[in-house]
Amino acid sequence: MLKKLTGLALVGAIALTVPVAAFAAESQSSSTFHPLKQLLLDKAQAFGISTDGKTNKQIKDELKTASAAQNTERLKKAAVKLGISTDGKTDEQLKADIQAAVQVKLQARATKLGISTDGKTNKELREALKAAALTKLQAKATKLGISTEGKTNKEIKAALKAAELTKLQEKAKAAGIATDGKTAKEIRAALSAGKEAKKTAALNKRAEKLGISTAGKTADQILAEVESALKAKWAEKAAK
Repeated sequence: MLKKLTGLALVGAIALTVPVAAFAAESQSSSTFHPLKQLLLDKAQAFGISTDGKTNKQIKDELKTASAAQNTERLKKAAVKLGISTDGKTDEQLKADIQAAVQVKLQARATKLGISTDGKTNKELREALKAAALTKLQAKATKLGISTEGKTNKEIKAALKAAELTKLQEKAKAAGIATDGKTAKEIRAALSAGKEAKKTAALNKRAEKLGISTAGKTADQILAEVESALKAKWAEKAAK
């Protein structure tokens, strides 16, 4: 979740400046704008802005307004996800609040991993966390006999994911579960279902031996009756 929030917050925080710079560049070349006419029309179409009968300046002004509104919305969404109030705040205030909230989360995560946070910026904290994550992944991969030399976090994760899938497939095969075309998540679900089915079968068998009917009953109900019957049986033996 932190990754998602951090990524979203950063996108929102920097997005506001990009369109402005782009439009500024176009404005400077207004005297020779013709080659960029199609680009302007494409941008307007992407924002759903009609260009009929409008001058280049009018289109650019509407694009600036639409882009600013879009970036404000992104900032607000990022702020809400971080539990930050957006009432009456400017984009700059929202960006500052988002950066501060993200820093708190990054510092907490770094502290948990034993990483010093003193005087570090959000960027430096993310780099330190990324390095720590790589070290952790490398250790996990090495333990499984996977080479990590020259590999990025993403490549090591992919190798670990492949190794996990192979292991799950072998486990499923031993349990008589088909794995063709199934993802790791689907195989885990099938293994879990198989395990539950075995537990249910064993419980039902135990209930039948105690003369307990299992028809229409949930596993919890059957278990409760089995435990009750066993307690009664043990109490009877103790009384003798």
